[in-house]
Amino acid sequence: MPYIKFLLQLFGEEGGASVDTGDSGTGDADTTATETPEAPAEGEQQAAPAADDNQVGEESWDSLIKGKYKKEYGSAVHNAVAKRLKNQQDLQGRLKSIDPIVQAMSQKYGIQSNPDGTVPIDKLQQAIDADNSLYEDEAYKRGISVDELKHIKSLERENAQLKQAEQSATNRMIIDDLQRQGEALKEMYPDFDLKTELDNADFGRLLSVLQKSGAGNAVKTAYEVTHKDEIMSGAMAYAVQRTKEKAAKSIQSGLKRPAENGTTGQATSQIGEVDPSKLTSAQLKDYISRAERGEKITFAP
Repeated sequence: MPYIKFLLQLFGEEGGASVDTGDSGTGDADTTATETPEAPAEGEQQAAPAADDNQVGEESWDSLIKGKYKKEYGSAVHNAVAKRLKNQQDLQGRLKSIDPIVQAMSQKYGIQSNPDGTVPIDKLQQAIDADNSLYEDEAYKRGISVDELKHIKSLERENAQLKQAEQSATNRMIIDDLQRQGEALKEMYPDFDLKTELDNADFGRLLSVLQKSGAGNAVKTAYEVTHKDEIMSGAMAYAVQRTKEKAAKSIQSGLKRPAENGTTGQATSQIGEVDPSKLTSAQLKDYISRAERGEKITFAP
């Protein structure tokens, strides 16, 4: 599939990496392409051509991305490439900003640059660690030897790296928990979208406060507080609709209480062509009251 090869080359971890397409040369391919298939023996049925792996339903992937979904596919590729290039440019910018410092330090310690002009960082680190002058003043002020101070500095760097790794793991756990809460919340509120809500400053601030306080189900609480007006209006509309449906069903079924005072008779009223779901609150109360008194109310079909 040409598009898969293209994407693998485009988004590979190393820009210069190539993708093995499985082609060993053009000779075999040309021979195969020009070879005349053997005609079937008399009485044998011609075999049906193999199905194309690229087929998706009735249309192939290539035809979709070049036709019906050409614009969407092009936009997705453009955005992915732009994002990758921006990340590379940001990284290159940060590296360029510290390059003068690294070059100056390498010159100070007499570190030879690599053939490509880069500084061997491992050698520079060794030279800095071996430079006691960087530690003498602090060691003297703290009343310890230079070697002891070096050991302390080494432990501090290791602890900082461990804390960074732990923070990364914690951040991953937080993200996973937010996604889990978001998926559960979609069952209650189908329109909920975690990414959209995280772009909402009010939701984000409230969620942060809830997380720091250790509140459970922080996503649900933050969403319901942030969207309380929409949720309440939707709940009220649903309650009104349910009340109307319930009342209409009660009227249609001739809901009534047991006859009182030995009354066995039952009045019947035919309302006519009326849609029960469009009755006003006053009409509903009137019909319900009459039905409860034993009156049988029906609606003409």
